[in-house]
Formats: sequence, C-alpha cells, structure tokens
Amino acid sequence: MRVNKVKLALLVGSVVLFFYSLYFFGIDSLDIISSNFNAKYLWLYIVVTLFATFPLVWRWEAILRGYGHKVNFLTLLKIQFAGYAVSYVTPSARIGGEPLRIYMLKKEADVDYKTGTASIVLDKYMEYAGALTFGIVGIILLFFVPNMPNFVRTWLIVLVFLSIAILSYIYYRLNNDKGFFYNLFKMIFSKKRMRKMSGHLKDVDARLSDFVINHKREFFISYMFYVMSALLFLLEFKFLLLIFGVASTSLDVILIVVVIGVTNLVPTPMALGALEAGQSGLFYILMGSGSIGLLLSLVHRARGMAISAVGFVIIIFFGGKGLLKKSGKVKF
Repeated sequence: MRVNKVKLALLVGSVVLFFYSLYFFGIDSLDIISSNFNAKYLWLYIVVTLFATFPLVWRWEAILRGYGHKVNFLTLLKIQFAGYAVSYVTPSARIGGEPLRIYMLKKEADVDYKTGTASIVLDKYMEYAGALTFGIVGIILLFFVPNMPNFVRTWLIVLVFLSIAILSYIYYRLNNDKGFFYNLFKMIFSKKRMRKMSGHLKDVDARLSDFVINHKREFFISYMFYVMSALLFLLEFKFLLLIFGVASTSLDVILIVVVIGVTNLVPTPMALGALEAGQSGLFYILMGSGSIGLLLSLVHRARGMAISAVGFVIIIFFGGKGLLKKSGKVKF
C-alpha cells in the first residue's frame, strides 16, 4: 500500500509539473515554432534519429559475439524496439523492458536465458558507463557557465562521483571473478526467495566475469559503439534546435543530454513532467528562455512515443499480452 501511494504521489506530481511547464512556457514555444521553423533541419533530425538506433544494436551484437552467439541485426533491432517501448512507459528508470528482451532473444535467436540476461546486464553497464563519461565532460563544462546555480553544480558533482564509485566497484568485482549481483539481490530479497534464485544469480555473475576477464576486445568495442551512439545523440539535439532557429554550442548540447539522463532516473512513466521542467530550467539558465527547453522536450517526447509505437506494433505481432506476461516470468 505504501509503495502504491508513493507511485500515485509521483504520478500526480509529474502531471502537475507537466502542465505547470506548459502553462508558463507553452505560448512562447508556439511563437518560436511559427516564426523560426526550418523543414530542412527537420529531415536531417529524422535521418540522424533513425540511424542513431544502429550503434545500440551493434553494441549488443558485439557482446553476444563475445558469448559465441551471432544474431541477425534485424532480429536484434526488432527486440531493441520492443524493449524500448515497454521501458519508455514503465516507471523504472528505463529498465522495464529488459525481461522482454531476454524472452524475445530466447524465442527469436535461441540464446539461453542466462546468457541473454548477462548480455543485457553488460549492455546496460556500457550504457551507464558511457553516460557517465559524458556526464563528467558535462560537469567540467558546467564551470564555464556563469549563471549556473552552485547547488546544481554540487548535486551533479555528487551524482557523477557516486556513479563512478558504483561502476568502478562493479567492474572490480567482475574483473576479479568475485561476482556482484548475487550479493546485491541477497540484500534485497528474502532468504526463501534467495534459495530459489541463488544458483541462477551465481551463474549469471560467472558469465559476466568471464566476459569482462576473457573478452576485453568485445568489451572495448561495445563501449565504442556507445560513444558512437552518444555522438549521434548530440547531433540529434543540434539539428533539433536548428529546426527552430536556435543556435547552440557544444556545451549547450552536452548539458541537454546530461539533464535528459538525470530526468530519465525519475521513476515516472516517460519521465513525465521531469523532462519538461528539467529542460525548461536549463534553457532559462543558458539562454534566458525556458520556452526553448519546453519545445525541445516536447519534440523529444514525441520522438520517444513514435519509437515506442513501433515497438508495441512489434510486440502485438510477436504475441501481444501473452508475450508481456511470459516475459515477466522469465526462468533461467
């Protein structure tokens, strides 16, 4: 009951925050669209957005190759879209679609659940490690923004150093074959449930350690694919701002991505409200106009909804509700 009340409170708060942002910045955003819209950059934005998905799939593909599985690119792309769709509407910091990816990988490419789980854990690790790299760059650049409030700098620095500590600890444990996730879940779940899961979790830990220790080439390649996807992500926002006639620096674009990364951690569906408030606040600080940030966040939300729509179409053709139920009961 307490958990449900917290979820309800977060949902209500996010809706209020969303409409609050629309109320204060919505009219000016419409003025920006009507006076500065440029269709040429819209097409460039769409092309880059479509291509930006490819490195995500190549990253996962490289990890699976390290485990001896060669999976067709289009198969992984389809699974990636389906997983993204569920994660996008799930209030769980963008990880709600991972069981679905594991299940579909088994059914579509005959990759066993344990290897599928290990591959996706590594895929998410690369994502967070790569995001942390750009977060550090963003933090450094923040000190060159004269109007940035000190409390924002302080909280972002704390967040980055905490993330560095966590990711470094995970890598150390895996690289020394000491495991990590068994101990983590041991702190979360009851002894009864752990008795059922212990063997499976230890096996997944062993597979993760094997990859980190014995497949460093694939580890590095998968990380570089993240770097490629991140650079395309930055280019997306560069073109997105140019659509509305807004000139931006590299600092501006990096900070936009950093703020999106932080708002994605808010446990509400689609980061509703947090995305709009975060970007509006950022652009009010950077350019004195929160309306630009609101406009950017709404277009970015439309992008996410469009990709999710494709993902849900894939889910429907793959099995619909039955698929979602089965993926929630994945057994190793």
